[in-house]
Amino acid sequence: MKYYSILFILFVFSSCNVSTLSNSDATNLAKMKVNITIQDGTKKNSLDYIEVKLSDGKKQIINKNIKIILNNKPLELFVRQGNYYDKYPWYGTDDLLRNESYYFEIVLPDSTKYPLAFIKPLKRRDNAKFNIPKKNSKNKDLKLEWENINSLTNVEIWKIVHLKAKPNMHSGGRYAETTIHHTINTESGKYTVPKLFFEDSLTITDYLIIRLSSKESGLINPELILNSKISYTYLVEKTIDLEE
Repeated sequence: MKYYSILFILFVFSSCNVSTLSNSDATNLAKMKVNITIQDGTKKNSLDYIEVKLSDGKKQIINKNIKIILNNKPLELFVRQGNYYDKYPWYGTDDLLRNESYYFEIVLPDSTKYPLAFIKPLKRRDNAKFNIPKKNSKNKDLKLEWENINSLTNVEIWKIVHLKAKPNMHSGGRYAETTIHHTINTESGKYTVPKLFFEDSLTITDYLIIRLSSKESGLINPELILNSKISYTYLVEKTIDLEE
């Protein structure tokens, strides 16, 4: 029985996705990797979310004595319980007001403070506009237009379809082979999705989803583990209904 108990304990620790840093490692920036994500979108006065994840390069770090500070304000440590013994920690905040720049610092358990990351995202023009219709006829090409866009923007367009032979069976999605990928690299322009995209020999499209995204990278403390990063993503996703 003792043998099986030891095996169970070993299984728990080997399957857990959380790192148990020693005291010395917890005060050593070179033993840490950080991934910072700031996501912006269509909200009028605020970001979508700010997320800071710490790891030892392989497993997530949970240490209440490690503090993350953004623009002189401390972030809160959240931990989501996963299946079995897995936990998913991150630092976040409810204060999501946009700022011109974002400066992150880390305070280690021995109270030493270090710069963590910095980013000053490109300011989007107030008159920037991307015209996405809410509806489109299945018998007409879909026309998209944009004006005063001052950042490189990736466009993804995917469809949700039903089978002609089985109308109640649906498929498609963002990762289907038919998904359209396009890059906007001009301030103003147009893009046309031909009506042939809406129907083929086997399927008919019920609706489209269009996703616009642009990503910027910032500065990261070089003392951190390689491939630590900070990114600022602007993301818009909308649905276009198709009508007869």
